[in-house]
Amino acid sequence: MMELEDDLFAGLGFVQYQIQLGEPERNLQQIARALESVDGLDRSLVVLPELWASGFAYDRFDAMAAETPAMLEELTALAGRHNCIFAGSLPERAEENQGELFYNTLYVSGADGVLGCYRKQQVFYYGGEGRAFISGIEPYLVTTPLGRIGCLVCYDLRFPELARLQCQQGADLLLCSAEWPQARIDHWRAMLKVRALENQTFVVAGNGWGMVDGVNLGGCSTVIDPRGQVLAEAGDGPQAVVVRPDWSTREEYRSRFHSFAIASYPFNDAGKILPSAASCLDLLAVRWRVGQRLVCREVAGPVDTAMLQSLEEARRQGDFLVVAVTAGVQGDSDQRLLAALGCVDAVCRLDTFTAAERARLVKLTGGIKAIR
Repeated sequence: MMELEDDLFAGLGFVQYQIQLGEPERNLQQIARALESVDGLDRSLVVLPELWASGFAYDRFDAMAAETPAMLEELTALAGRHNCIFAGSLPERAEENQGELFYNTLYVSGADGVLGCYRKQQVFYYGGEGRAFISGIEPYLVTTPLGRIGCLVCYDLRFPELARLQCQQGADLLLCSAEWPQARIDHWRAMLKVRALENQTFVVAGNGWGMVDGVNLGGCSTVIDPRGQVLAEAGDGPQAVVVRPDWSTREEYRSRFHSFAIASYPFNDAGKILPSAASCLDLLAVRWRVGQRLVCREVAGPVDTAMLQSLEEARRQGDFLVVAVTAGVQGDSDQRLLAALGCVDAVCRLDTFTAAERARLVKLTGGIKAIR
């Protein structure tokens, strides 16, 4: 059996409540009142809903983001009062060059202040979040004095690679802060259990409850063990719960096999180099039909640091990046080097395209932008 680390969280829990839209102080008071009747808070992790202080107050996010530092200070005081650690998301103003946009940032806070943060990776564009939020990058875990935490924010739950990546980094558990609707609450329950099973870890999830700005949130905040057993689940209505995890069950289970830790590389990157314009367009058409956002960049010179950065930024703008090489990058070694980059999904030679094929490439990808 693996050696069990000392000083892991003594308790795992959540606070579920009806978020008052755009009213941070009222929401903070709800949390404080709910905790008054909870036992076992000492050295525990408590997960709050997504945007726990404001909800999706789109017309007031500028003011809500301005309140974030004050909310974190008050949450720090509450953590000190109960000797626990809180995790939940708040709006964070993005960098100046992003304009009036925000990150949906999950902050992990203890008695000594903010211990770390995680920016929501997958913005739910279908629900309109794209009008206010941009996606974060670098989905790294948060280290606290009581354990290493893998974080997810709501829609992130549908992307298993985010959970697995953080568990492979050494996360002691996964958490999810959410405003998940009642209409898809069966998906919520199923995916939380699967995230626990496939990563052989504890999962703690805090969801909102009740009607908030026309959306009926489904509650069902929960704590699940590495075998998929539900240790606690909120019913219909406000609820605060903390349970004591048996960390030895995780270590005993993982001592048999480590399925989540396997990270072999099953690809041949040379296969990214497409032999013809037709094969490139066929591949892009398939990707387009499944709903991926296609990005094309033209490369005309040798790979250097500036080009690498540009390609990484281009990949973040979509779901599939094809690099079209021109004069100066025609050699097999240059193309093979580009294909080996993790941000590059396909490589093609632009000089093999006819005018009609090039027009089709532009239509599928929205345009060919050059990187010099």
